[in-house]
Amino acid sequence: MKENTLRIGNLTSQRLVPEFIISLNRLVHKFNHKHIILDFEEVDTIYPYPTTALAGYIDYFTSTGGVEFEYINVPKYLGHFNFQKPVLASKETIVKNTKCLDHIWKFQDSSGVYLLVEGILSNLRRAIECEPGIFDAVSWGLNEVMDNVIQHSEVGVGFVSAVVHKQTRCINICVFDYGKGIYQSLKESKEYNPRTAADAISLAVKEGVTRDKSIGQGNGMWGLYNMVNLNSGKMSIISGRGGLSLSNNKANSYGGIIILNRAQQATAVSFYLDLSQDISIRDALGGHELIDLYIEEMEDDFDRIVYKVSESELGVGTRESGELLRTEVKNIVKKSGKPIIIDFENIGMISSSFADEFLGKLIVELGFFQYQKLFTLANMNETVQSITQRSISLRMAQSVGENRI
Repeated sequence: MKENTLRIGNLTSQRLVPEFIISLNRLVHKFNHKHIILDFEEVDTIYPYPTTALAGYIDYFTSTGGVEFEYINVPKYLGHFNFQKPVLASKETIVKNTKCLDHIWKFQDSSGVYLLVEGILSNLRRAIECEPGIFDAVSWGLNEVMDNVIQHSEVGVGFVSAVVHKQTRCINICVFDYGKGIYQSLKESKEYNPRTAADAISLAVKEGVTRDKSIGQGNGMWGLYNMVNLNSGKMSIISGRGGLSLSNNKANSYGGIIILNRAQQATAVSFYLDLSQDISIRDALGGHELIDLYIEEMEDDFDRIVYKVSESELGVGTRESGELLRTEVKNIVKKSGKPIIIDFENIGMISSSFADEFLGKLIVELGFFQYQKLFTLANMNETVQSITQRSISLRMAQSVGENRI
């Protein structure tokens, strides 16, 4: 193996990050290597952390140190994860049909944060059915942690990834920056004087703790911590030489984490939510409720939710688009607690596969009477109505036959 080659182990262990930083600092600063080979032959599993952190560190050494990286034996799924070159979030790179899940993204301003949060939520609504409170928790967590990067890191750039595991029904999110870190940020406060990085992190998850109250109220990390706790999820905050983990409703502080350098101690916030367990946002935020603007924008003058099929960028021609829309409307009903009008205005033609996957399976999953209670179809032309009726009839007949067997 060449002396400028680093072998990367499975991207699942927290230990990988300090090992990676020690090795990179040695190659770059001690031996003055400007071309480094990263060998991924041993990698067969990836988690958002440490994968997102490693991608961020590589970006740091590339942009500030002039280091070139060569990647060998890269697994296909890691390439799809945008690990080698995280894409900067912008109006040009994130449009309605962008796949925001299962990718590492780079952000540097409020516009990028907004686009990423909306993109991840949109993908999540269509990927898997979630219990009440999940979308609010994901939105709150992403907005608050990513805003902390912009407001406090002093490097102006962060990295984020979100992965949905359908089999275990969970979402795993990581936000990383190579900025000054929580300890140095709170040391500048007139109100707080943490002794160690672990102390600073413990302070950061308390209500009202912030470096400067003219910038923020200090409720972001506290709110996210409560949401994860109520969900019996998991959370990890690593910054500088300290860390805090929350698992099984128990929090543990620890030290000994290796920092990037004295000025840039870096921060990684990871959280894991069980999508099959609801979260009381009111309890998590001390009695406050969040307004879901996505659902509010669908409400008409009579306080009814109108889901306009024509506004979906997925089209009405494929089985895949039908499945995604079916999952989305079920999530809307679960979140809002209101019936939905599915509006086919301006839809001239649909495929039978789409009708079967969207509406046929929706009726079978819910049962005919529950479906009638929750959904109303509107503005179908004769062609669309005929295709839908036939698809639903075939699907229901198949379901009845399977039940008889």
